[in-house]
Formats: sequence, structure tokens, C-alpha cells
Amino acid sequence: MIVQRSLIIALIVGVALYGAAPAAWAQGQGTSSAPAQTRSIQPEEFLRLAYSSATLQSQAAKLAASRETRPEVRSFAASATEFRLGLLQRIEAFARERSLPLPSVKEFEHQVVIENLEPLDYLALSRRYAEIQVQALGQEIGIYQAASRSPSTEIKTFAEQVLPELQRQQEGAQKMYEAVRP
Repeated sequence: MIVQRSLIIALIVGVALYGAAPAAWAQGQGTSSAPAQTRSIQPEEFLRLAYSSATLQSQAAKLAASRETRPEVRSFAASATEFRLGLLQRIEAFARERSLPLPSVKEFEHQVVIENLEPLDYLALSRRYAEIQVQALGQEIGIYQAASRSPSTEIKTFAEQVLPELQRQQEGAQKMYEAVRP
């Protein structure tokens, strides 16, 4: 179980670094006297990352809401399920209206996260789901922040509309995590 948990954490960190590394690298290139440089994100890359993240979190929320979990987790997961359904529909509509492709296959790391959540129960599932949500929302906010600096007006506008909603989700996830952490 310890090895499995370590693998899960390593995969989550890897996914988080994959999504956040370009923005973090770009911000680290600035100097203290000049504004930080930022790497712009292309619409296709944004949609791939945003859709993959939203899909992962939707599946995790459905799993946590459908199982016996702590009340704080079940409540957050139920509202997160609704939020994710709406966000996925918005992303799909955005892509469809612009004839942009969405990934047809889940990111491998995201599939592994879900598969490792499935056997957990009550407290273990509650804690792991809370950890995943805090980490995944942090990564997702980074994706949307990079998109809010995109040269594409459409991507920038979409990201700026969603960012406050994600930040509210992150606040809720942090409260949930604080309630169930060891």
C-alpha cells in the first residue's frame, strides 16, 4: 500500500510538473528588475490540457461521490461532479465551435490515478481524493493562467471566465483537505 501510494503521488507530481513546468520555466527566466517572461500556450495545447484535467477530476469526483466517504468529501465531490460536467460541456462546445480537436484517449497518468483510487474505501479514499483535488486544481489553475496570457483572444477570454470558478473550487478543495488530512 505504501509503494502504491508513493507511485500515485509520483505520478500526480509528474502530471503537475508536466502541466506547470512550461509556465514555471518561463516565469523563472525573468530577472528581478524586469517583468517575468511568459510562454504563450497554443489553443490546441490548452484544450488538450484543460480537457484532460477536467476529465480526470470529473471521474474522481463521481467515484468519491458514489462511495462511502467522509461527509465533507461527499459534499465537495457532489458539487464538483456538477461543476465538472458543466466545464466539460463548455470546453467541448468551445472546441466544436472552432473546429479544434479534443483528445480521444485519456492521459495515461490520469487513468492510473483513477485506477488507484478505485480500490480505496472510506477514510483512505476521502484523504486521497482530497489530495488529488488540491494538486489537480493547482495544476489546472496554472494551465488557465497560461491561457489567460495567450495571444488568442478567444482562449484568453475563455480562460479568464473559468479562472475565478476554478479558484473557488480550489478553496473548497483546500477546506475539504484540511478536514480529512492525517
